[in-house]
Amino acid sequence: MQKLIVSALAAVMALSASAAKKSAPAFDALGVAGNEASGENDEFGDVNNTPANFTDYSASKNGKTVSAKVKEEEYLLNPMEQIGQQGVTVAPHWYIRHGSIDRDTAFPVALNLATKLENEGKDVNFLLAWNRPHSGDYALNELFEWIAKITK
Repeated sequence: MQKLIVSALAAVMALSASAAKKSAPAFDALGVAGNEASGENDEFGDVNNTPANFTDYSASKNGKTVSAKVKEEEYLLNPMEQIGQQGVTVAPHWYIRHGSIDRDTAFPVALNLATKLENEGKDVNFLLAWNRPHSGDYALNELFEWIAKITK
């Protein structure tokens, strides 16, 4: 079974890599002031819609540093840093779907989240949906059945 999973993941990685929409680093565009920003850079921008870097690496490529305000916003938006922290309440049930041909976000992002949640003892229903893009139809009937099951 483990060989099958590894083979499937390798096939998906090869397929996804050939169609990626973003270059590395995928979320925080290098040197935002001079290059096209990502949607994620807009998320951390100011009221004037000026995008901002949110990682030290990308900000340094623009000769800048990440502000304390942006660091706090990034922390609040990143569940990976909060899961398992003392004093943080994490939902007990998670339904995570990710398309195998998603060109916007690499599947390891969702896989890492699911793994961390499982390692913390959470109930995780994870599926790498075969041949589905970022905006794929993830079988809403299954989602509603899952919700009905966990809320009884």
